[in-house]
This record gives sequence, structure tokens and C-alpha cells, in this order.
Amino acid sequence: MLSDHVLHFFGRTITITGNEQFLAIVFFAVAVTTWGLLQFRRRRSIVLQRSVVSDQVVYELSRIADALDRLATRPLDQTIPAPNFKEETSRTMPFSMFGRER
Repeated sequence: MLSDHVLHFFGRTITITGNEQFLAIVFFAVAVTTWGLLQFRRRRSIVLQRSVVSDQVVYELSRIADALDRLATRPLDQTIPAPNFKEETSRTMPFSMFGRER
């Protein structure tokens, strides 16, 4: 099969085994095949024309992005509230998933 290669870089010796060579060849073959398929496949695209609905979606998404940006730039002490630990010994299971006591 493939023989071992010894390379010398900056006073260090690197040995590339036959198994590593085989895996590299397989990786590059898969990468080239994937790239070729992506280049030569039929490209389909959907073009949305402007409408009231698409404008509303863009507006709502920009509001969400602005809110997330504001949250991301807040100082850490404002973002995470201090934990409120209360001892409740009367219940074994505080609430069900619907918010009612069991």
C-alpha cells in the first residue's frame, strides 16, 4: 500500500504513515466530489416580491435583532437577576407542568 514518509521541518522529524496518507486521500476525494456536485447541481432559487407581508416580516425581524443586540450589550449584573431561594418544606413537588399544585 502506501509507504511511510519522513519529513524534516525546523529540526523536527515528522513521520506520515500509510494510514494517514490514505485518510488524507479519502478526505480530499470526498471534498472534491462534494465541491463538484455543489458546482454543477441545478440551482433553484425563490424570489420574493415585495409585499405588505414581507415588509412586516422584515420589520418584526429587525425589532427582534435590535432587542437581542440591546440584551447582548447590557452589563452582566443587569442581565442575570440575583437568585431567590425560598425554603418550601410543605410540598414534595411544588408545581406540575401546568402550574397547579399536586
